[in-house]
Amino acid sequence: MVFEGEQNALFFLSAVLIAGMLGGWLARLVRLPQELGYMAAGLLIGPAALNLFGEVNIAASLKPVTEVALGVLAVSAGSHLCYRRLHNALGRVGAVALGESAACMALVTLAARWVGVDWPTALVLGAISVATSPATTITLVREMRARGLFVKTLLSVVAVDILLCMLVFALAYRLMDYAYTGEGHRLGPLWIVLRAGAQVLLSLALGLVMGRATGYLIHRARFHRFSLVLVMVLFTVGISDFLGVNFLLSCMFYGVFLTNASESGSRHAEALEPLEPLLYVGFFTAAGASLHLDAVAEAGILCVVFLVARFAGKYLGALAGGWVARMPARMNHQIGLALAPQTGIAIGLVVLLEANPNIPAHTVSVIGTMLLGAITVNELLGPLFTWHAIRRSGEAGRDRRRIMDFLQEEHIAVPFEADTRDGALRSLVERYAFTHHLSAADRAALEESVLRREAESSTNIGRGVAVPHGTLKRGRRVSGVLAVSRNGVPFDDGGEPVRVLVLLVTPPGMADRHLEVMSSLARMVSDNTMHDRLLSALSPYDVAEALQSQEARPYNYFLDDRDEEAAFP
Repeated sequence: MVFEGEQNALFFLSAVLIAGMLGGWLARLVRLPQELGYMAAGLLIGPAALNLFGEVNIAASLKPVTEVALGVLAVSAGSHLCYRRLHNALGRVGAVALGESAACMALVTLAARWVGVDWPTALVLGAISVATSPATTITLVREMRARGLFVKTLLSVVAVDILLCMLVFALAYRLMDYAYTGEGHRLGPLWIVLRAGAQVLLSLALGLVMGRATGYLIHRARFHRFSLVLVMVLFTVGISDFLGVNFLLSCMFYGVFLTNASESGSRHAEALEPLEPLLYVGFFTAAGASLHLDAVAEAGILCVVFLVARFAGKYLGALAGGWVARMPARMNHQIGLALAPQTGIAIGLVVLLEANPNIPAHTVSVIGTMLLGAITVNELLGPLFTWHAIRRSGEAGRDRRRIMDFLQEEHIAVPFEADTRDGALRSLVERYAFTHHLSAADRAALEESVLRREAESSTNIGRGVAVPHGTLKRGRRVSGVLAVSRNGVPFDDGGEPVRVLVLLVTPPGMADRHLEVMSSLARMVSDNTMHDRLLSALSPYDVAEALQSQEARPYNYFLDDRDEEAAFP
């Protein structure tokens, strides 16, 4: 039986989801990636086999659902760009992400033109090639129990990749629309660029307004988080289409604003994450159902060219970006390899392309088939490259709590300067308040506690190191920030200037853990190797690398299960 007509859109959606879930289940049984099962199920119900939907364009019929689903993923992608977590690593992450994204897009676009693809389509292919698979990368990191600066850089670059992919895809997609409708010839290139820039600014403004409204309604009107954020995504997608701006950019900026607005804002942005697995099922299955086998031969050459150009762009661009950011060799030579997987948002963009009536049917067929083939190969081989890169980075098996785990890269200030002891303490409290998102009242209470404790007795422990500390009623674990001063801070009258300052903040009931951390810090700075590494650090990365190094293991030791439970309840 063949089901056709707009009235069956709900049936199309349910059939796609049910078939995809069954295909994923069967794939798991034979130990294959679930994505292959989703696509195989789509192929089975599509025109290549059962042709369950007749002549109906599944992608076009489900376009509103596809846009909302992509909007949810765009909010999720934007939520990973949290300035508080990335501020110290922003230069490194930005250099790598921009380098590999620019190289990848340029090489794929030029390679596509070389095999005869027109410029608008080549630009869209280049934009889609930028995306990396966050789900595959996160799964491998968890399975390998990997942790460290390489893993942090990798996950941050993957998040930025998604944002850059959406940004350049939105612009390339608009240019493609102009080219195929003839509007581009009528408007002229300058007007097209100005119009695209105006749409980006309007999307930014819309995302900010939606973010402010979400925060107000959750905190003041006590709306249910999941329900409100979902309604806001629906509204953002709808109003973006009404205003003629790109809904992907609006939703992406919405996610960026949510995660940076407040500590609870990141939880708002993550509210829709439980929907993501179902969205991926729908994307892969719908893409498989739209697959036309008669386009396989023509798409084969383009698929090979796409794969080679994308891999070369990712590796060489990341290598160049890492060199600019002065990353160590153990990271620089591996980061490009780890960016090989490509699924997730890329398959959603393929479905969006297939739903566009302005693109010629043959072009859509070839592009869709080629991208599905490339994504399948990347899903099969990409994880092997990521696994190899994580192993070579030396961070596999290190996802265990350490006694000084609270001193991550984002909690370190290098360089740090202050003219007086109290000025240094206030600056440390200010940095702590920023990285831990303290309220004004909590910040004032912490500053008063730290200054009062220092007035009672100096926290200078010698060798140019001081460990000021205070108490805070909020929190469940010992936390803090670390700073390294090149010129030193005068701490005691006539005493040696302090070069390394570690501010410890202890909540109620954690006095024993506080003493244990103090003991570990004292023993660590008495080690000449560790002492010299801290004093010679030129960046927060250098300090974080020293704290996680093999030399620091006796002092920044791993906690056993019982200790870990006590330290991090």
